[in-house]
Amino acid sequence: MTKLFYQIRQNINARWLRWIQRRVPKALRVELDQRKVFIFPTRYGFFFLFTAFLLFMGGINYENSLILNLSFFLVSLFLVAILQTFKNLSGLVLVAGETKPAFKGRDALFEILFERESFRQYESLQVTWEGQTSELINVIERTKQPVEMYLRADRRGRYSPGRFKVQSTFPLGLLRTWSWVQLDISAIVYPMPVRCEYVGTEGDGNKEGNIKIPAGQDEFEHLRHYQIGDSLKNIAWKKYANSQKLLSKVFHGVAGDTYWLRWDGVPSTDVEMKLSMLCYWVITYSQENRVFGLSLPSGDIVPSAGREHEVNCLRVLALYGIGGAAQ
Repeated sequence: MTKLFYQIRQNINARWLRWIQRRVPKALRVELDQRKVFIFPTRYGFFFLFTAFLLFMGGINYENSLILNLSFFLVSLFLVAILQTFKNLSGLVLVAGETKPAFKGRDALFEILFERESFRQYESLQVTWEGQTSELINVIERTKQPVEMYLRADRRGRYSPGRFKVQSTFPLGLLRTWSWVQLDISAIVYPMPVRCEYVGTEGDGNKEGNIKIPAGQDEFEHLRHYQIGDSLKNIAWKKYANSQKLLSKVFHGVAGDTYWLRWDGVPSTDVEMKLSMLCYWVITYSQENRVFGLSLPSGDIVPSAGREHEVNCLRVLALYGIGGAAQ
């Protein structure tokens, strides 16, 4: 019997998912219209209607026109609340915003942008996504209203959360209007770093100093416009005297000895553990500003240094063995 109920539930869920997918398809930008917005009374709404019904019955029983008029007024108010509650969600535009990567087991950041394209304002909105609920959101200005949601990433790779619910009970709380939306948005989930001893070959003994390090003061690279926080000693004062424009000097370092992080250099036979160990050493080498390359069975990443190189290595580790890793 339990298995039968489970199968029935699975069939109902599958049918519902197919139906909602046709009605509210996945997209980068979703505008809520009549097909995408649902509305139903809250428990206060049902109590409100029950009260109006009791007043109506009492007015008929006692032939009291004042009580009848009050019941009619409550029903009229409920009908107006239906329109106003529905309008508080209809026409709202939801856009996929930025995402930030996370390590496995941590929270990844997803941004939803709320827009309004008409004169209508939207108040007291709330987003529920993967068990997380946002604060109340008011979309009053014409500018985009960003909403940040932190969702737990339990699996390495590309994390695409399911549908989220945007809802509201504004203005009277008698009805709830909502929509199930799935934005085309995903975040990269890196392996969780695991500290270990590295037993592979490190330095290659090349001391020629021909590899550029973004962070360094060895060689002059170019001039750029002054930014707040730039060191005064890096300002090109001669250029400023001639052009009255503040320009900062940008330098880079050079390194000779390069290092390799190799697949066989970490002491584990488990693929996920290997990736986690290599992730730890990628972060460690980057913090030490070393020039290093990453060698995996799927291919090599040439030696380099800097934040961009670190992110590239972590991304390759995150997508290792997963379809679309090269994208």
